Amino acid sequence: QAALPKILQNTPQDFFSQTLDTLSTRADLCYERAQKTPGLSCPSKPRGSMYIMIRIDSDKFKDLRDDKEFAVALAKEEALMVLPGSAFGFPGWIRLLFAAPETILDESWDRLEAFCTRHTK
Repeated sequence: QAALPKILQNTPQDFFSQTLDTLSTRADLCYERAQKTPGLSCPSKPRGSMYIMIRIDSDKFKDLRDDKEFAVALAKEEALMVLPGSAFGFPGWIRLLFAAPETILDESWDRLEAFCTRHTK
């Protein structure tokens, strides 16, 4: 911990700017993909984080009753891990991290969209 101030002081400002730009771009990607995916929505874009909270409309799914069932089935069928919102006091939501490289994020969203399409009514 004692080294942290010196590390932050000696890190070029460009590093922080690039990191913020990268996270902002990935947040936008996730927000847009959530709006296009059947049964999912997101009321606002994340700001200052590496995760996005996405609402699951359980009425649109034929066999997934809640966020926990959604997360378990997604892990089994698509090998994608999301955190059920109920773990954070937000049942009916999932928490998705977007710090991965953009190519992996795109592939993950393709698989998430395919999963949702298979399970919607």
